[in-house]
Amino acid sequence: IGILYRGKIVEVGPINKVLANPKHPYTQALIDAISEPNPDNLYKKRDIRIKDSEDMSISQECRFKARCPYVIEECSKEPPLEEKDPEHHCACYVKLGSSGD
Repeated sequence: IGILYRGKIVEVGPINKVLANPKHPYTQALIDAISEPNPDNLYKKRDIRIKDSEDMSISQECRFKARCPYVIEECSKEPPLEEKDPEHHCACYVKLGSSGD
């Protein structure tokens, strides 16, 4: 599965890995937005709240920076898509999720 944000892939990997252990805050926000009729759902909800933003310009910064609840100094540069776990890639400097989650 690939997750796009404003025309750029921000996370990609096997569907079960991405949904069970998202590495990008936008992916987690999408998962949190799903209505879940099954309370035994295996996908962990973190209830990440993304910010509203009027700024939709694309610059050299991370595209999600204006809406991200985890902004750090490195977010002033567009993050590369990097392997975080085997076959699981993410474009984010923040370490969200872990293999043990």
